[in-house]
Amino acid sequence: MRRLSWVLAVLALAAFSPVPAPAHAQASAPAGQGGNAGVRERLAQPAVLRGTFEQRKQLKGFRNPLVSRGDFLLLRERGVAWDTTEPFASSTLLTRERLLTRLPDGSQRVVLDAATSPGMAAVNSLLMALVAGDVDALATQFHTEEILSPDGRWMLRLQPKEAALARVFRRITLRGDRFVREVEIEEAAGDLTSLRFLTLVDQPAAPTAAEAARFD
Repeated sequence: MRRLSWVLAVLALAAFSPVPAPAHAQASAPAGQGGNAGVRERLAQPAVLRGTFEQRKQLKGFRNPLVSRGDFLLLRERGVAWDTTEPFASSTLLTRERLLTRLPDGSQRVVLDAATSPGMAAVNSLLMALVAGDVDALATQFHTEEILSPDGRWMLRLQPKEAALARVFRRITLRGDRFVREVEIEEAAGDLTSLRFLTLVDQPAAPTAAEAARFD
């Protein structure tokens, strides 16, 4: 489950075309009737998204955070390729069927495989709901609190409904406007992971042959 926590951290924003957030976003009062419609209607969801990221993980009891940077490729109908370039090179590939990691020496390891474990299939479904920006699907597993601002900005807090998720996560917070700008994951053990996107490109709108081949 600890691996699931960092996977959620690095993938939760990838589908939402994020751009750098303002230093201090002020939120309005929580939305009333209408459930998650406010956030869902404000989100842009391109079919293909390419960008860079910076992730910080603050481990409980340590002074300095662990910082990683890299690139990602989202094909909404296929999955996400997440390539860390700093401090060490590695690659993570998520599809609806599996989650695997690849190392610079060419070796790879399947972390989650939906074909061999019903439990892993449920985890993959959760990850893909985050990747696809499926707010309604997330609401089936998380209690949601939506805060909308008149200028188009919003914040969405997710708290686990199920005990198994609650043993890993205390809260997941997303912030953005038309795009998710940052994600913050508070783990039950006290660790904190934050992620922000620095650049993104949604053109060309179709993947290149090389990009598509990564998911074969």
